[in-house]
Amino acid sequence: MLNVLKSFVNTLSAYSFAPLPYYEDEGDRYRLMFAPFVGVVIYWISYGWFMLGWYRHFEDAAIALGVVLITIIVSGGRHVLGFIAYIDSIPTYKYRFSSWSASRDRGVLRFILVMLVWIVAMANTYDYLFKLLLMGFILARILMGLLTSAFSEFSNQSKIVKYILIIGFFAFAYYVLDEYEDLAIYPIVITLASFICFINPFRRVTAEKLSLLEDDYVVTAETAWIISVAMISLVRSL
Repeated sequence: MLNVLKSFVNTLSAYSFAPLPYYEDEGDRYRLMFAPFVGVVIYWISYGWFMLGWYRHFEDAAIALGVVLITIIVSGGRHVLGFIAYIDSIPTYKYRFSSWSASRDRGVLRFILVMLVWIVAMANTYDYLFKLLLMGFILARILMGLLTSAFSEFSNQSKIVKYILIIGFFAFAYYVLDEYEDLAIYPIVITLASFICFINPFRRVTAEKLSLLEDDYVVTAETAWIISVAMISLVRSL
């Protein structure tokens, strides 16, 4: 039980803004099991902000910007920095930079573009689909945990973590499909496609760059989900 509690603390320390200690021992072997909890926190705070904006008649863009800021703040900016920095690890046959500064600048540009996509997509999502959109923050962390625990040799996670996350995925899918029926199928399929695309990178990643790849995947999966839900809104508006 103590190791599980240590793992929970490690999850908050590694994946959120919480200034907590990190235990480099057996207490780290269940860390990824709690990663979706950070997504749950983002979901509820963002949903509270959305309801406040709906009640006070905020502009859609202001609500969307608030969700972006909440995501960055709750995560402690960690996955933002990882998303920016990981572009330096993209295979050199595609990107060649003379310095880390050049790759960092490209990473910053990529992040800004992604955040603009988030804001535009959220601002154009129907209110009744906004809860579905926010569910992507949870799924992204379930799948990130699965990628690391199942495919990275450096995950250092107990085998039970993988099975718990698999159960978590099916529970998540059951809930959103029951709540939104066929509307949830497209976001789930697209986000699972991003999961499949990242399997080989997680198999090949080094221990030093694993955390950066985790961050990169979280933002990628969140973006895939958000765009998918926004596309549903667009199609239903035609």
